[in-house]
Amino acid sequence: MAMPHIVTVGRHRIGRVLERLAGGIAHQARVAHISASFDTAVDALLALHARTPIDALVVAGASGAWIRERVDIPVAMIEVRGFDLLGALARARALSPRVGLVTLDGPSDLLARFDAQFGVGIAQFSYHGPEDAHSCVQAMRAAGIGAVVAPGLVADLAQEAGIASVLLYSDDAVLQALNEAVLLARHRLAERARHQRLETILSQLQDGVVAVDCDQRIQALNPTMAALLGTPAGQLHGRALDDVAPQLDMAATLQQRESSEEVVQLALRTQVVRRAPIVENGVLTGALLVCRDPSVIQNADRHLRANQRQRGSGVRWRIDDYVGDSPAVVRLRALARQCAGSDATVLIMGESGTGKELVAQGIHRASRRAAQPFLAVNCAALGESLLESELFGYEEGAFTGARRGGKTGLIEAAHTGTLFLDEIGDMPLALQSRLLRVLQEREVLRVGSTTPVPVDVRVIAATHADLGMQVGKGLFRRDLYYRLAVLRLATPALRERATSDVAQLAQTLLQRRLKASTAHAPDAAQEARNAAVAHTLLTTVLQRTVAYPWPGNVRELENWTERLLACQNYVWSAQGGVDAARLLEVFPECTEPVPLAAPDNAPAIPLPLKDTRHRAEQQRVREVLASVGGDQRQACEILGISRATLWRRMKG
Repeated sequence: MAMPHIVTVGRHRIGRVLERLAGGIAHQARVAHISASFDTAVDALLALHARTPIDALVVAGASGAWIRERVDIPVAMIEVRGFDLLGALARARALSPRVGLVTLDGPSDLLARFDAQFGVGIAQFSYHGPEDAHSCVQAMRAAGIGAVVAPGLVADLAQEAGIASVLLYSDDAVLQALNEAVLLARHRLAERARHQRLETILSQLQDGVVAVDCDQRIQALNPTMAALLGTPAGQLHGRALDDVAPQLDMAATLQQRESSEEVVQLALRTQVVRRAPIVENGVLTGALLVCRDPSVIQNADRHLRANQRQRGSGVRWRIDDYVGDSPAVVRLRALARQCAGSDATVLIMGESGTGKELVAQGIHRASRRAAQPFLAVNCAALGESLLESELFGYEEGAFTGARRGGKTGLIEAAHTGTLFLDEIGDMPLALQSRLLRVLQEREVLRVGSTTPVPVDVRVIAATHADLGMQVGKGLFRRDLYYRLAVLRLATPALRERATSDVAQLAQTLLQRRLKASTAHAPDAAQEARNAAVAHTLLTTVLQRTVAYPWPGNVRELENWTERLLACQNYVWSAQGGVDAARLLEVFPECTEPVPLAAPDNAPAIPLPLKDTRHRAEQQRVREVLASVGGDQRQACEILGISRATLWRRMKG
C-alpha cells in the first residue's frame, strides 16, 4: 500500500526542529521539508503538489496561518498549549528577569490576569507577518526585554538583536502535530485513491456522468460529460454545475432527495438525463447526474429484444396449438411429437399459410433443445450474398462494408439449438452446397475465413414447393434433398380439412384477437357484448363459405377474423341484426344464403328471403342513393365504385 506524503514547512529555528523530529514518523509516511515561509512557501508547495500530490502539511505560526488560507491541502498546525507555554516562560525567566512573549493572535487576557496575580512580569507583543517582525523586535528592545519566548522568525531576529530567545513551540507540540498530520494524510490518501478509482470507472462509461456536492459544485465527472459540457475536465472541478449548464440544474434533486428523469437539449444534442441524490450514512452529501444518448437506449433495447428472441423467447407455439380434430391434423400432431424425440433433420411440406413454422416451433419446444436458441430465416426473402452472410457469417474485412470484428452467422448463433430454414426450395444452388457441408461435417466456414467452426445444430426446413420435381429439373441438389428429408411432415391445406376444423380454428383465432383487444378495455360489459356479436358474425360468415377453397389457408382465415373485428359495427345493424348487404360488402366471398344466428343476449336476427349477392348489391345501392338524395357522384364515393358499376347495379 502507498505511504502518504507529508511536507513540513518552516524556516529558522522551527524549521530545524521540524527536520530534527520528522524522523519519528518516517516509518508511517514519506516526509519532505520546505525551508520557506509565507508566499515563497506557498509557491514551492503548489509546484511540488503538481508533481507529487501532498496529503498533509505541518506548519506553525503566522507563516502557517498564511499557508493554510492559500492551499487546498489538509494542515496540521503546531499548537501552543498552556503547559508548554509555562515551561518556555520559565526557561526565559531563567535567562532574564524581564521576559517578553510574542504571539500571532495578539496579547492574551488570560495571561495578563495570571501575570498581574502572580507578579511574573511578562510583557506581551504580537506580530502578523514578516513585514512587522523587525518592528516587533525593536519594540521589545525599547521595552528593555532581556529574554523572549517567540515563534521561529521573531526568535531568530531577537537573538540577532542581542535578546535571549526561547522557541515558543516545544518538541512535544511538534511531535503531536506530526502525528496529527499522519492521520490527516492517511485520510487524504484514501480519499484520493477512492476518487481516482471513481474517475477510472467513470472514464469507462459511454454515458456522461457528473457528481456534485450539496452546493452543486462539481466533484467528479468523466470525459464524456466534459465533452458534452464543451470544457476540459480539469477546468470544471469545483465549478457550480448550474452555472456551467443551467439545464442540468440539480437544486430540485438536492431539496427533494428524489430521483428523476427527463429529456433535455444539451450542446445541440438530445439527452436523456437522470438525476439521483447521494446519501451516505443517512446524510445527503451530493447528487449524481447521468446523460445518455437516446440512440444508445434504442440500440440496447433492440439488441435485448433480438437476443431474447434468439434465446427461445420467440418460440410461441406448441404442437397442441395446431388446432383441429380431422384425421390429417391428428396424424400430423402425433408424427410431430415423434420427430421431437429425434435430432434428425426434418422437412415440412405444405402450402403457404398452413402452419409450417408453427409445427417447427412445436417440434423444437418439445425436444431436448427447448431451452436453446430457435432461429428462423426465410430463404426466399434475401438475395444470395445477403443470405450467405446471414447464414454463415463473415470475418472482418471479408468485403467492403463488413462490420468491424466480423459477424456471427445464424448457423453459429443457433449452436446447441434449432435452425429453421423456411422456403428452402428457393435457396440458390451455390448456397445449397455450403449448407450440405454444414449438415454433413457439422461445421461452418465464415465468409473470408479459412478456419471452420464446429456447430451442434438441428435443421428443420420447410417449403411449399415440390422438391422432388425441382430435383428433376436441376433446381435443387439431390444430395441436399435426401439430407433434409430424413423426417418428413406435410401440413394439410385448409380445404382438405373438415368443416369442423375450420370453425374450431376460426373461433380460436377470434378468441385470441378478442383477448388481445380487450386486455385493457374500460367497459367490461360492452366488451362482452361486442365479443358475442363477433362470434355470431363469424358463425354467419362461416356458414356462407362452406364450399370456399381457402387459397390463403390459415393465414387468410386469420385475416378474416381481423377484418370482422374491424368492421363488426358496420355489419351489425342498429336494429340488432346482420345487415346482409354490408356483410357481402365486407366479405364478398360469402355467396351462399343461410339463416343468420344471433347471440344469446342480442335481439333475434330476421331471416332474409332472397339473399343473393346480386340483389344485396342492388339493395345497398338503393339505400345509399336514398340517403344522399339521389346524388350518384356521392353514392359512388360512399360505395367505392365507378359510375359505370353503379349504373350496371341499378339496371340489374
